Amino acid sequence: MSYKRTAIFGAGAMGTGIAQVLAVASMDVVLLDIKTEFVEKGLKKIASKLESDVKKGKLAPDEKDRVLGRIKGSIDRRDVKDVDLVIEAVIEDRKIKGDLFQGLNGICKPETAFATNTSTLSVTDLATLSGRPDKFLGLHFFNPVPAMKLVEVIPGLDTAQEVTNEASAAMKSIKKVPIVVQDCPGFLVNRILLSYMNEVLLATEEGISPELIDNEVKKAGFPMGPLELSDMVGWDVSLHTFPILHDAYGERFPSLRLVQKLNDAGRLGLKTGKGVYVNGQIDDEFRGMVASLSPSGSRSPFSVNRLILKQVNEAVYCLQEGVAIAEDIDRAMVLGTGFPSKDGVGGPLRWADEKGLDRVLARLEDLAATEGPRFWPHHLLKTYVAAGRLGKKTGKGFFEY
Repeated sequence: MSYKRTAIFGAGAMGTGIAQVLAVASMDVVLLDIKTEFVEKGLKKIASKLESDVKKGKLAPDEKDRVLGRIKGSIDRRDVKDVDLVIEAVIEDRKIKGDLFQGLNGICKPETAFATNTSTLSVTDLATLSGRPDKFLGLHFFNPVPAMKLVEVIPGLDTAQEVTNEASAAMKSIKKVPIVVQDCPGFLVNRILLSYMNEVLLATEEGISPELIDNEVKKAGFPMGPLELSDMVGWDVSLHTFPILHDAYGERFPSLRLVQKLNDAGRLGLKTGKGVYVNGQIDDEFRGMVASLSPSGSRSPFSVNRLILKQVNEAVYCLQEGVAIAEDIDRAMVLGTGFPSKDGVGGPLRWADEKGLDRVLARLEDLAATEGPRFWPHHLLKTYVAAGRLGKKTGKGFFEY
């Protein structure tokens, strides 16, 4: 079953982005929200983005009109009764999402597939609430949707293989790169990325300069500094997501006091004009926050490898747990986060192979001794080293050379 008619619930940034890429790929789209003004605002946002593409020469003017003609705005759920695929992109609230899918289950035709764009909630749990768990899965797009190639395809425990295959094929048809990942907290990309972000924030709480952290990360080849990125995303989002990963994975994701302080002070990032940075600078209020958290005593000199090694170790956890295969783990991190790559080939596991798995293991053991058990190296890494699979220098590591 190919998806010709689709429905998107939620006319915010993610929903409008998804609607746009589906319509550009010649699918008919119904864009829904709870208020007409939300839908109209979303349609105007899509029109504005398409007009920008026309001005840049990326889209012909008549094609812009055809794309917009494929998108219908609505607040009436009955308008989705004949669609082939529903993608939900509403607020990250289990009850709201569950109620939405329960209602749609009685409206949509039996063969309609349901998908959630959640980045934090269990796909299997939402599938159970939906009433059609065999036809339910996660389609986790990345923001901004038109520009980001990656889509995590996340089957629940009861998702039919045919549904996963059809969804993956549909993502390819809209020129995205689908990577099938296991349903777990954080899925793949956010789980590895937030392991790194967690360490960034712990380093900041220790009093390490945000400017130093961001600059060193960019020198290592990442497109943005992590604190600059978090200011852009919003610290209210971090306040919501970090506790979910702490609850799931324990002390590999320690609780972060700085995130709470930023939220309490209304410093949510670019959306409020203040976050870690204010107009690109660190102000006295932020310095005071850090001073109230910083432990006394000297610290070891900061190294960006401390941050990257957290990604490597979490990637090894994901590999061993079967969240994704090694190639897909690295591909997802390059496409989804801009992990340094050469000609599109890179990622935390290849980084480890390049450095030497024996060296990576030794450094993780050193960090576990000085920073704590969150750096405890995964046993699979130890197994590889014991077997002489040290990476590129021996011809075998996580990959073969």
